[in-house]
Amino acid sequence: MRLLIGQWQYCWGPNNLWEKTFNEKLWSVQDRGSGSVNDFFSQCEAHTTDGQQLLNELKCIAYSPCNGRLARDKCIQLHDLLSVVLSEVRFFEVKLDEYAPAVPLSRTSSTRYYEQAQYNVIFRSFARLSSQSM
Repeated sequence: MRLLIGQWQYCWGPNNLWEKTFNEKLWSVQDRGSGSVNDFFSQCEAHTTDGQQLLNELKCIAYSPCNGRLARDKCIQLHDLLSVVLSEVRFFEVKLDEYAPAVPLSRTSSTRYYEQAQYNVIFRSFARLSSQSM
């Protein structure tokens, strides 16, 4: 299981750098066009789905029986693995919701989600240009 999780992870370094790395990757695909952006978010969604499946597998392991000697080790390992998977899944769930809300815009009475996503894209593009000019 630990090997599967290691292969699943994006390995973007510490959690506090994920936002920066995500933005850099998004900016990179934005330069290649909307098709690339769609592919990027499809990959993010697939990564999140795969992570959710790993969480379900970890849940099954947690409910499997074990004797007293292995219980402590099992708990420690599950905690470590859950922390890794859950934090990465949650990061991508938030990003997907930020850029592509679960409720389609055609079904909402407000364009708040779209305006927020557009604002974020514009703000990040401006920040990128500002950092390049320095």
